Amino acid sequence: MEQITAPSGQVIELRQVFHETGARLLRVIIRDGVKYFTVELDAATAHEWGTRMRDWASDNAQDR
Repeated sequence: MEQITAPSGQVIELRQVFHETGARLLRVIIRDGVKYFTVELDAATAHEWGTRMRDWASDNAQDR
């Protein structure tokens, strides 16, 4: 779906995947060189995480 490069060099990938049950999930992959972390979120969890990230970004926008 999308790829974001963070200022520190990590690459964040967002992909839609389908669970074996047919549920749509958002897979978030964070790569840092050869290391990586993957998490799969349902829509409700992705929405909550996104809201909290947006709130934090709004509160800290002056740091940009």
